Amino acid sequence: MVSNFQTLDGYYESTNKTFDRFFDYFHEDYGANEAFDEYNTELLRGADTLILSGRTSFLANKNYWVSYPNTPGDIPPGTAIRREFAELIRATEKYVVSNTIAAEDLAPWQDTTRIIRGADLYAEIAALKARPGRDILLQLSRQLWNDLLVHDLVDELHLTIFPVIAGEGIPLFTARPPVSLKLLSTRTWAGSGNILAVYQPILREPVPE
Repeated sequence: MVSNFQTLDGYYESTNKTFDRFFDYFHEDYGANEAFDEYNTELLRGADTLILSGRTSFLANKNYWVSYPNTPGDIPPGTAIRREFAELIRATEKYVVSNTIAAEDLAPWQDTTRIIRGADLYAEIAALKARPGRDILLQLSRQLWNDLLVHDLVDELHLTIFPVIAGEGIPLFTARPPVSLKLLSTRTWAGSGNILAVYQPILREPVPE
């Protein structure tokens, strides 16, 4: 299961790989809503495996959640839903896909985190999917799940559309993946302008050898 968000016009992040200016014109009625945090915490409660990717992205996320709620700028110190997410992500079995990350980079999550190298990617993900257990959740990691999508390894896309127009940035999808999308469900939250759309991707063309 992939969970990501996008702007109304389909962007994942700004061209400088931040969210700068995405929320310049965010409607004041939605400024304090926690719908995206609540939904991703809900997904993680139902999962027993979390997949992340990229050394830089992984380290930034790890450092944020390890220090939460004592992250600079969090006054008052954190929110209840993010504190729960921080505890869940610490305890959940994690796999980080990276060719450059080293074992010492995993601390203090070394007991719950394993490394998948690129050469082993598809076989490792297929093996994880074949195991008995609960959901496998993949968060962020846009380039990774775009790749897994065309190898028929993604079962559900959970896309949260934020009520903002970016105008430019990095698109959520890479090129035009040869998939059809079957809508499984939609959802909104009171006090939030977010719209969740859950799709089943169906591969339409075989993966080139």
